[in-house]
Amino acid sequence: MTRPTKHDFIRTMSKTILVIDDDPSISSIFEFILQQAGYHTLSATSGREGLECLRSGKKMDLVFLDLKMPEMSGIETFQEIQKIDPKLLVVIMTGYSVDEMLKDAYKMGAYGVIYKPFDVEEVLAVIEKIFNLPSLS
Repeated sequence: MTRPTKHDFIRTMSKTILVIDDDPSISSIFEFILQQAGYHTLSATSGREGLECLRSGKKMDLVFLDLKMPEMSGIETFQEIQKIDPKLLVVIMTGYSVDEMLKDAYKMGAYGVIYKPFDVEEVLAVIEKIFNLPSLS
């Protein structure tokens, strides 16, 4: 992984990314990677906790959302996210082959999918692509 430059840090430091995953190790790894790249991060260990973060009034620029979680699935969480902020971009994370659930997520407007175990460069490339979309510039 290449180290971010001062220019990269200035450009990214105002972006906040929420990571919702029931596996604390995944959240910790994501937070470390994203903070090293200059992003603000928040993490939640359940769909409900993630929704509380969104309802707190803190502006989120992107959400990474685990698809398979206990109590409240990623799909259910995504539906609630859309009610709170329909324009918020969501990237689905999964370690499973769950084609039907992924189809549902894409139909609902998920921006993309990251497969676990994930590649750091792939994650950063997805974020860079998202934040360089014309509507987000």
